[in-house]
Amino acid sequence: MAGNVLMLTGVMLCALVLTGCPCGEEMPVELTPLSGPFGYHVTGPWGLDGVLVKENLTDEVWRLEATFQFPSSGYRMLAPQVAIAESYPEQVFVTIPVMLPQGIDLPVITERQFVLEVPVSKEAAFDIVVAPYCLPPLAE
Repeated sequence: MAGNVLMLTGVMLCALVLTGCPCGEEMPVELTPLSGPFGYHVTGPWGLDGVLVKENLTDEVWRLEATFQFPSSGYRMLAPQVAIAESYPEQVFVTIPVMLPQGIDLPVITERQFVLEVPVSKEAAFDIVVAPYCLPPLAE
């Protein structure tokens, strides 16, 4: 009986490796207005925690500073992608690509910090998502 369970587990693991890892759809990031400084508290998947702020209302850029707490060292955060709609106020779409582990790795909480500056007005509206990938996205 135990041999059958072990064999079935091995077959399922091989199937997972051969078909690729289970990538999901984009995951939303929550923006909660801050009570003090001008900006938002940012929270999301994999322990994403940070702030999106303008130090002064006259600053020309928003600054996103955040940290992921991935469940293992196999996760990789790629460079965030920013798209700004030419409207006023601007609509800013930020995608944070995360490459999922490609094999078996040990469960060790791994922090990954990042900073992103976006030059838009103080009235800009932000939409931030995390996009999991199994392989690096192809260059366009």
